[in-house]
Amino acid sequence: MAIIIGTEMKKPKEKFRYAFLMAFLGLWMVVQIFPLIWLFLGGFKTENELISASFHILPKEWHFENFVEAFKTYDIGNNFLNTLFFCATIVCAQMITSALAAFSLGQIKPKCGPMIFLYIMGTMMFSGTTLMFPLYIMFSNLGMIGSKWTFVLSASTSAYTIILFKNFFEGIPRALLEAAEIDGASKLKTFLSIILPLSKPICVVCMMNAFIWVYNSFLYPLMLLPSEKDWTVMIRLYLVQKLNYAPQPIIYVMLTVAVLPIILIYLFVQKHIAEGTLSAGIKG
Repeated sequence: MAIIIGTEMKKPKEKFRYAFLMAFLGLWMVVQIFPLIWLFLGGFKTENELISASFHILPKEWHFENFVEAFKTYDIGNNFLNTLFFCATIVCAQMITSALAAFSLGQIKPKCGPMIFLYIMGTMMFSGTTLMFPLYIMFSNLGMIGSKWTFVLSASTSAYTIILFKNFFEGIPRALLEAAEIDGASKLKTFLSIILPLSKPICVVCMMNAFIWVYNSFLYPLMLLPSEKDWTVMIRLYLVQKLNYAPQPIIYVMLTVAVLPIILIYLFVQKHIAEGTLSAGIKG
């Protein structure tokens, strides 16, 4: 709903209100975007420019070699590919397991469904750090420490994603499923042909949530992936800053590489995120 409707814009008072609101939002946008611009441009500067007391946004000279050095010397390119691999596999795994579980609980409704759902909700009471030690012991006993698939398995489902899917599926009219049953469709075919096509908004929301979680994960991959060739972007950023073995411009380049994918993806799917967030909480 609009803050100021068209008829009100004819009044001088409302015109001033609208102009003030737009000026405030414009200033707020600059405040939010400026750190990202500073981060990106910092990758083209020298270390002396970054630590200099004099303030200037644009670099005196554009040092494109900083980006080349970050990818060649510090292997940020391989770390980025590892991160994308984990994001793709874990997001796919979470979508499959969580959507199927939610469909069963929300539409098929087995007799023990409420107890299973209560158990799923109960798992959200435990933080991820609480489960790290038992997970490490389990994977260590299985001899899986150091395998990329260990991290994938540890995050292959999500209670939060199941709850979002379940709330959305319960809002789909039961008559659609009954019509599919009359036509002889199996439960799986009903899920693939009817439920999923109607669930695009919530799928985008869940995929985005899973992607951001995996992309920002640090403790789990650090614990489960001791080999440097399997490190993610977040592990590289932490060690570069902790050990202080990279110049400041290179760190700026790495931070730019880390932030850019999240921004680009959000710009493309923001409409679906808004739709899915609203529809996930609406039933009937």
